[in-house]
Amino acid sequence: MYSIWLSSLLQIMNRYRMVCSLRLTTAARSSLPYGRGKNAGQQMPLEQYKKSQSEIRSELLRLVMEDLMGPKDGPEEEVPENRIPDRYIVGRLAPLHLRIDPGETDDLEEQDQLDGDDDGEETDAPLHASLFPSSVGLSFTVDGAETSFCALARWGQYERGKSTVLQDKKGDFQNVWKRIPVEGVEHEIELKEGAIEKLTASHDYPFAALSGRIRKTAEGNWSVSLYIRNDRETQGRGRGEDWMFQVELSVYGGKNSAGAPFCSRRPPVGAKAKDDEERTQELVYRNHYEFAVGHGVAVEPVVSSERPERAERLSISFAPQIELPYTQLDPHGKDSDTLVLDMKVLSELKDAELFEALGALPDAYEAWIKQQSSQLANPDVEVHREQAQKVLAHCEQTSVRIKEGIELLQNSAAALDAFRFANRAMYLQRIHSLYSEKRRTAGRNYRGTLEEFDIPANRTWRMFQLGFILLNLPALTNLQHSERSSSPDALADLLWFPTGGGKTEAYLGLTAYALAIRRLQGNVEGRSAEAGVAVIMRYTLRLLTLQQFQRSAALICACEFIRKERAADGDNSLGQTPFRIGLWVGKATTPNSTDESKEALNRAHGHGGMSRFSGTPYQLTHCPWCGSYIDPGRDMIAERYPSERGRTLVYCSDPVGQCTFSKKQSLEEGIPLLVVDEEIYRLLPSLVIATVDKLAQMPWQGKVQMLFGQVNAYCPRHGYNCPDLRCSESHQANGKYPAVKVREHGPLRPPDLIIQDELHLISGPLGTLVGLYETAVDELCTWQVKGQKVRPKVIASTATIRMAEQQVRQVFDRQANVFPPPGINVEDNFFSRQSPATPDRPGRIYMGINAPGERVKMILIRVYLAFLSAAKKLHNENGDSADPYMTLVGYFNSMRELGGMRRLVEDDISTRLYRMSDRGLVARRRPILEELTSRKTAADIPSILSRLELKHEVEPVEQGREPEPPYKKGKGSGYEARPIDVLLATNMISVGVDVKRFGLMVVGGQPKTTAEYIQATSRIGRSSPGIVCTVYNWTRPRDLSHYESFHHYHDTFYKHVEANSVTPFSERALDRGLNGVFVALVRLLGPALNHNNAAETFDPEHELVRRTIEVIKARARRINGETYEQLQNKLEEIRHTWEEATKEVNALVYRARRGDTSALLYAMGHPHLAQRLGCLNSLREVEVPANLVIIDQSNRTNDQ
Repeated sequence: MYSIWLSSLLQIMNRYRMVCSLRLTTAARSSLPYGRGKNAGQQMPLEQYKKSQSEIRSELLRLVMEDLMGPKDGPEEEVPENRIPDRYIVGRLAPLHLRIDPGETDDLEEQDQLDGDDDGEETDAPLHASLFPSSVGLSFTVDGAETSFCALARWGQYERGKSTVLQDKKGDFQNVWKRIPVEGVEHEIELKEGAIEKLTASHDYPFAALSGRIRKTAEGNWSVSLYIRNDRETQGRGRGEDWMFQVELSVYGGKNSAGAPFCSRRPPVGAKAKDDEERTQELVYRNHYEFAVGHGVAVEPVVSSERPERAERLSISFAPQIELPYTQLDPHGKDSDTLVLDMKVLSELKDAELFEALGALPDAYEAWIKQQSSQLANPDVEVHREQAQKVLAHCEQTSVRIKEGIELLQNSAAALDAFRFANRAMYLQRIHSLYSEKRRTAGRNYRGTLEEFDIPANRTWRMFQLGFILLNLPALTNLQHSERSSSPDALADLLWFPTGGGKTEAYLGLTAYALAIRRLQGNVEGRSAEAGVAVIMRYTLRLLTLQQFQRSAALICACEFIRKERAADGDNSLGQTPFRIGLWVGKATTPNSTDESKEALNRAHGHGGMSRFSGTPYQLTHCPWCGSYIDPGRDMIAERYPSERGRTLVYCSDPVGQCTFSKKQSLEEGIPLLVVDEEIYRLLPSLVIATVDKLAQMPWQGKVQMLFGQVNAYCPRHGYNCPDLRCSESHQANGKYPAVKVREHGPLRPPDLIIQDELHLISGPLGTLVGLYETAVDELCTWQVKGQKVRPKVIASTATIRMAEQQVRQVFDRQANVFPPPGINVEDNFFSRQSPATPDRPGRIYMGINAPGERVKMILIRVYLAFLSAAKKLHNENGDSADPYMTLVGYFNSMRELGGMRRLVEDDISTRLYRMSDRGLVARRRPILEELTSRKTAADIPSILSRLELKHEVEPVEQGREPEPPYKKGKGSGYEARPIDVLLATNMISVGVDVKRFGLMVVGGQPKTTAEYIQATSRIGRSSPGIVCTVYNWTRPRDLSHYESFHHYHDTFYKHVEANSVTPFSERALDRGLNGVFVALVRLLGPALNHNNAAETFDPEHELVRRTIEVIKARARRINGETYEQLQNKLEEIRHTWEEATKEVNALVYRARRGDTSALLYAMGHPHLAQRLGCLNSLREVEVPANLVIIDQSNRTNDQ
């Protein structure tokens, strides 16, 4: 009796605010770990009790599930709530025929009609369920040799009664819900075709029953569907006693079973493989089996350790969890005595030592290929032998290309110098980035030094990064390499690696090499090697572009540091022009002109903040070299044009001047970056970071041709000129600036390297138009070397893609080579290997929540509350170790849904957090809420990204306090210094956002594609054990399908990535984009038709016009010959329209000023389009809006 009493007492003390009061002795109270008053319900932060992050994650999941499903206080708990179905919303079965309140259904429909900008809605038709589910089940396959299987159910039953412990203020015992654990009856069910007769799950509760059906499969196995039902009838809203809670159902082998009776439900091998890629998928995933699918519930298997193709036990799960394998990088290079991956060491090794160190990589790779080949005779591989041989042949070809890269270094002094430069630049980039990040997040009192970060672990390549760089060196060095030819067999390399694996560092390393080899080779064909854009990195999303700009800026700082270092030693091989980086993204983010930049900086200086209504030059909040904060009003200046240089300068704020890019050390240049369009055109930075959407400006802006080397003059004060952006012939002296004259200048070398990040986003309507506009980009980057056409090297990267060959051909008109190629097992491709997760090497945990019958937004409220409060409790106990879970990232499929959740966080959740002590957790202050969406301005995003890096401090919140008012933004409010508690985001966060401290995400509904799901959730758990909780919308069949197949889907979700559709020369694409491509090529290929006024000099037989038509025709023939005839007709229409426009207007221009009607180009939908050319302003403009008028025909006569 004493033990029962003490158990009940401990359960009550876990709550530190109850509606009733407890009468406990001082001795009893002192023996418990939780006190009363200010710290009630909070474990005191004792150093000896601190847990590992894996333990903290497990504890967090336990606390959340106890709150959502129960039992919170043990198997015989007492719950004081009025309605037990409101206390636990997950894992329950309702009584028969219990109807959902119509108000609940209305609220669910309202969930999809929240206001706010919509970025694409869920198209799945909603289910209009009217009843709470009273049964769930599973379907599985049993070996045909088995004669029976066993089934066992368990659950919790709650009955109303008087508490034996809880008392009110008068001393009377309270009415509570008492939990009764129900251990069901084990049933051995004979395997025979037909219905499974109703079986009572428990003798004490006969309303709980099992039923189902068995049939024989074509393969001779048994297909079984089994359900657990709540057959109790009820009235009205249903009594709490009529519900079943914490329902469990397990099946396992019968008495005569061999031990692992359950087989895979997958179709026969190769039955659905339609192409080479699908056959490879069948090969690499051949040992991943789906053993069961749920019905209204998920299923978790217990797989046999001896026979992985069999399962020993299958159990339903209302809140399934799966931990992904731990990805081990460089698993096969650890034992090599000669392989060197340290960037610093590689930049310093002597020639012979370097070649030996690099040669160890292909040697190890070939040994692995040989070991893989030895498995071809294995029975499980034999049926896939032909495909396995193809896969290994691809691996062998990759090894050959890596060797060719090493041989190049042995035979070319310039290539070797550039390779050493790239390694040194990346070494400096890595340690300075880490140092800068630490200074940003640690605060002003941080006194660490750069040397602390200069350790091998921080400056080491991963093997796939080094391999990818080596195999691309020949094409970047030899301008006449076959991979850069005009042939359709030219190669584009696709870097495929899981999110967070280090793809960015791989192509940054290649970028550094491309910058160096270009300058070291000197002028080619009379074109300057020092000037001009060398590399263009393209992204699809603004947020991704900004983050990568910040990371790439550190690399350019490193390159410029090395250039200046060499120049100081008398070595000018890297030229006199600084290495610079430019951000080319659009007026909503950055200014178009220096005047706009100056205006924005004036606002910052005068009011302490940037304008929220236009682009801003303030894109770096901290120095990328040392981490010092950049104040836009103090550390940025915009020099006037033309009296000064017309340049926006950004300085490191280091007051001592120790930073290389402070005013003291770099007064004329500052941090080598350009963020104003006009300045980018004039100064042509070595590296340009751009959004693909910016390509739409090519026909509208003649000055864009300068990015591709098409210049015709040079001004010593302002930079390069073209007809559409021309200085006056000379400039008078002004202060420190001497008088200068503009001189003629020939074209520059065009870009050598195009990098397309996150290739999977180049899909659908956007991808189609990008592919069409790529016709112009590719031709503008093409030039002649020794009579041979030279195209840029193209590199793309992604973590999620299908049908890559087709997509790369459609977009880039090249063959695709995927690196690293897969092995014969999905777990091992030499460069990485998946291993089962352990506490020391954890994987990301995915968790699913489904609560049919509950309002979807109420489910989200409960999930948010549970995670926020439980994380706070663990943070109080464990400090920084629990910090990754203190920021909840909420991911949504549309702006509507996000907008609705924002209101809930600001209202319901903020209020309820102060009452979470009633549930045995802790109070938490009103959450600081932010969002990363397209609604955020260019001025907002950098500061939000910086604040996301801030850690939380342990701040116990006193129980009983009223919710504090929301913090106001503004100087001195402390708001900007507060860490963010809740970050709401759409797909804007799904790529490129790298905040290492993110450890928790709640996904509101299954995302539209598996690629988006993988990309978004991979933001979590970069440096700590991550949790992703998907809250399924039970009214959507697609959500329910993913939930019911939760385990297998997550075990193989890379296999489920959807193929992208890109059709750049389809008829609709030509209607939308061909005008822009035609005008872009005619206007940008040379100076003749470049100026805005040059539109009137159009001649349909001009050399540039003929060349444009041939370029477009040739590409269309290779990509989509089916629409070739329509293309020819449209090209003639464009030529005719332009020619007629020159006759109708005296002074035809490409782009007219507002109100002028003498323009050739008009935006789609403009009334003058009938006589002119419609042109896109954005590649995201898919269709012109149209009004829909519904006419009632019922009262209309025939004449009408």
